Amino acid sequence: MLDSKLDLLIRNSTVLENAKSSFGMGTFKRCNALNLTLRNIEADIDKINECISIIKGNSSIFSNFRGNNLLTTAVNLSMKNNPNKSFHEIMDIYKKLKDRFFTNEFLVLAAQTIYNYKEDNEIDSLVINTRKAYDLMKENHLFLTGHEDICSAALIATTSKDLDKTFKDMEECYSILRKNGFIAGNNLQSLTHILSLFEGSPEEKCEKVILLNKTLKKHSTALKSYSLPILGVVALTNYDYENFANELTSTTKKLSKHRGFGIFSLDSVIRNMIAASLVSLEAIENTDSSIKDKLIETTNSISLNIVIIMQIAAASAASAAAAAAAASN
Repeated sequence: MLDSKLDLLIRNSTVLENAKSSFGMGTFKRCNALNLTLRNIEADIDKINECISIIKGNSSIFSNFRGNNLLTTAVNLSMKNNPNKSFHEIMDIYKKLKDRFFTNEFLVLAAQTIYNYKEDNEIDSLVINTRKAYDLMKENHLFLTGHEDICSAALIATTSKDLDKTFKDMEECYSILRKNGFIAGNNLQSLTHILSLFEGSPEEKCEKVILLNKTLKKHSTALKSYSLPILGVVALTNYDYENFANELTSTTKKLSKHRGFGIFSLDSVIRNMIAASLVSLEAIENTDSSIKDKLIETTNSISLNIVIIMQIAAASAASAAAAAAAASN
């Protein structure tokens, strides 16, 4: 089954090469190929390009739905029965979020997360709770919390029944993991955000994360740095960590041989993250659908968050270099 998922991932990645207005978005294409694959969906390039046209036809050239978010939004819309209607509903949610946050491109992903959970919740309440969750993040970690955490806030808002308790448990996880060798910082904070989406006490969840981390280190395979949140997803959706480590090593090697996923095309952290998501999916394919949904939503949100952060960092570096060059002249 894992090989068939890997084949689907490669096919989806190849198809996405033909997406309009996506030049230079290689890493976004790999992450969106993963998004489709986790849902067992074959990429429909005609529908994706139609969705790109819908977005462009209903947003300005400077809209946050363009640029980094264009392909991701189009791929998500392509899985809907009525993409045009869905896009306008997502735009409405985005506008509601803009009333509570400074405008930024992470609001687009947050709006899509809220849209995916709208059937079971009242949208205005989800928007309000997204802001509340974000405020609680800033209360606990003022200097670590940035715009990229809005997507996590939206995920937490859709699942938590008691935000105060959720954040109390989150801080316990942060403290436990710090005492067990995890480095304090934004990546650890993001990991605790993801742990909050799953059942269990802070001690139980952290014990699993610590054990998995030790197992991966023993196998010289790591989920670290900005992929640390995926460690939490894997720890709470797998039961045989030795088998997972072996499967991860094997899958990463297979993946690196394919165009677009090799060492010269894709960051090793993201490649490991993609492989880990596929291996985890195999472990829960026939289990509780709500757990599978959490794996898909969290993996998709984390991976695309990471890519946007990388793009912003690259753009900032380029701008700084240009400014320095101009100053020297």
